[in-house]
Amino acid sequence: NILTFGSIMTAYLVFRGVRMDVIGTLRGISCAIGLLGTVAFHFSAARISLEATGLWAIIFQFICLSVSYYSLFVTDNYKSLVMLISGVCASRIGLWVFDISISQLMQEVVAEEVRGVVGGVQNSLNAMLGLLAYALGMLFPDPKEFHIYVVTGFSAVGVAMLLWFFGVYLKMRQK
Repeated sequence: NILTFGSIMTAYLVFRGVRMDVIGTLRGISCAIGLLGTVAFHFSAARISLEATGLWAIIFQFICLSVSYYSLFVTDNYKSLVMLISGVCASRIGLWVFDISISQLMQEVVAEEVRGVVGGVQNSLNAMLGLLAYALGMLFPDPKEFHIYVVTGFSAVGVAMLLWFFGVYLKMRQK
């Protein structure tokens, strides 16, 4: 997802006047918050199914990124930045829990003899979508067009949420 503290968002934050030391601190905070996702996964998976854990995680990430999305419509520069950054930071919990849920579910559900192939396809898709993020960076290099990245990242998580709900959660609940 483009909504991370990667190079594209860092360039945008610098464009908006955020100092590099502040961005570095925010990156560290974002990572620490993301690590809370491993703790949340542990508690959640022990109490509810992996499918339900993945579902609340992707919904949580989507809600957090909604804050980042709505920051596009706020005219106050400071408030807009706070919304963007806090949404991205908080979304790390959902991202980590969702990622661990997928990995754990793949280990439990995918047959051992094809697990490597499935994992390879997953890694290839991840790499392709990561490349797409950089392609967007080349197509829309102006920081004033950062809203395109926000909408793209927000939409991608929304699609993932729907795919998980209809493609995994409901099917597993029917079994």
